[in-house]
Amino acid sequence: MYRKQRRSYGSSNKGLRRASRLASDKDKQGRSIHNDSHASSHTRNERDRASKRESQTGAGCIGWFVLAAYMGLLVYLALHYGHRTDSAGVSLWELQDAPQLLRRISGFALRGLCRFALFVPVGFVVTMLVARRLRTWPRLVICLPVLVMAGGLTVLVRSVEMGWSWHWMAAMGLVLPLLGCLLGVWFGSTWLRGWRARLWLIPKVIALAAFIIFCAGVSFLMLVEAEPLPFAGAPVTSAEKRRLVDLIRSKSPRSLREDQTETLRLTEHDICVLLSWGLSLGSSERKAKVRLANDSATVLVSIGVPLGRGMTRYVNLVLAGGADLAPGKLTLHIDQCQLGSLEFPDRLLKRLSPMMSSMLRHWRISQPFVDATQEIALEAGSIAVTYGPVHLSSHEFRAELFGSDILSKETLASTRVQVDHLLAVVGKAPKTQPSFGQCLETVFALARERSLESDPVTENRAAIFTLGMLLGHHRFEEFLGPIHAGRWNDPPQRALRRVVLRGRSDWTKHFCLSAALYLLSDKVVSDAAGLLKEELDAGAGGSGFSFADLLADQAGTRFAAWAVRDATTARALQDRLARGFQVDDFFPPAADLPEGIPDAELQSQYGGVGGEGYLRIIAVIEQRIADCAGYGE
Repeated sequence: MYRKQRRSYGSSNKGLRRASRLASDKDKQGRSIHNDSHASSHTRNERDRASKRESQTGAGCIGWFVLAAYMGLLVYLALHYGHRTDSAGVSLWELQDAPQLLRRISGFALRGLCRFALFVPVGFVVTMLVARRLRTWPRLVICLPVLVMAGGLTVLVRSVEMGWSWHWMAAMGLVLPLLGCLLGVWFGSTWLRGWRARLWLIPKVIALAAFIIFCAGVSFLMLVEAEPLPFAGAPVTSAEKRRLVDLIRSKSPRSLREDQTETLRLTEHDICVLLSWGLSLGSSERKAKVRLANDSATVLVSIGVPLGRGMTRYVNLVLAGGADLAPGKLTLHIDQCQLGSLEFPDRLLKRLSPMMSSMLRHWRISQPFVDATQEIALEAGSIAVTYGPVHLSSHEFRAELFGSDILSKETLASTRVQVDHLLAVVGKAPKTQPSFGQCLETVFALARERSLESDPVTENRAAIFTLGMLLGHHRFEEFLGPIHAGRWNDPPQRALRRVVLRGRSDWTKHFCLSAALYLLSDKVVSDAAGLLKEELDAGAGGSGFSFADLLADQAGTRFAAWAVRDATTARALQDRLARGFQVDDFFPPAADLPEGIPDAELQSQYGGVGGEGYLRIIAVIEQRIADCAGYGE
């Protein structure tokens, strides 16, 4: 019995051991399965992280490539179009016309907006590339390297645009690009914060735009006023014009040698007349006045701004300060500046003074005069300027003065071809006096031929420049730069100077020079130049005021305006002249108009320039020109 119990106990132990072994085997198998599962999960996570790193690396490479390509585009635009952005083909004379001035201001604002928008992607892409790697850092700490990098790229592009020439005005050109970068950084940092922040970005942008528009509206209301400043502009008479022209001619820097100097002294009244004369060319709603004291001057300016429906508001400026001149450097100090109802604080004026000085030193129109000036003496009631010879030979100066579109390389190249061609044609028949019609047919036939592969407006402009130099006066070349490589006194040139229009060579010169001057400026300036010539002739010793010459001036202006109005009209004029020139089509009869009028008679019988009798004859002249068939549709 004991043995049976022992066998039973033994078999029971065997069963327990077997069960224990089975449980142990199952536990080992479970741990093995768990370990295998954990290892597999860890491997998958490693693969996911590696894949994510690879995708981030790929996206980063693409991002850097996009940034490099976009920066290359900005550098290309800076190299090829950067020199046009500041002046944008603007002629100084265009600013005389109020509607054109408003259009130019609008265009300037649009170009500024484009420059601002072009640099928004720079800030955004740099933020996406740099800030994504520094997400765990504080936002302000992240933005610092982003702004530094984006700003550095902006300065690089601006340096290329300015030709690595830095000054105050160049630095001012950085404001809008840097603001664009700042906006791009804001967009990028907001985008990285998730979808909720991205959705809130839209109303924030709308609110920012509304705030900017509101500030612009408030600024406009502060800058324009209902009434002009309470002062009267100096009257501009023919006698005053003759006096000032004689004074300036007697002090001309053109006749000075390199070691010579001249001093021009102008009274307060002289400057007021010059300002009124210049401002009156664009609008009668403009006036200016100067007050001179020891070492200081005050300038008062009121410019009317037409807002439509017969409503005019005024931009009123009060500017006071002085100037110091060191060798080769002009420094302005502004003591007071009030624009409309906005008066600039003294701290801001201290910052504006070096900026204005830099603008005068680096603006191509004023730079030659600043370089030639050696001394400025401001006294009570007068100013004395001592200067040496002024060099105005650079193409950049002419392009800034007349507009880069007018004096483009294509126009000047075509003008050289036209000059050589007309001289060659005249030189083939040295014993035959060319007619006015033959000259026009010759230059416009070549313009028609060249227009097959180029712009007809450019070719017509070159043809008129050629007539201005060869039939008008050879010194017109000084406005364009070097055109004719030969001498101006050869037989073909002498023959062209004798070309007559309706039997008179002086009408030929009036017509051609007025047409060429119109292309360099506009109708207002061209007509004013012709009027000044007649006012000078009306003085003592002159040939007298001539309404017939004024007709020749205005006919030339109308001809030039028609020749370059648009491509269709330019081609139509070429085709018309190819069929033969008819003088009545472009130049009405003028022999019956009064001529040789002395200044006293001009004042007594016609009321002077602008008088009732004067305006009556001007209306007859304008009607005759309007009736010419060559200017019809």
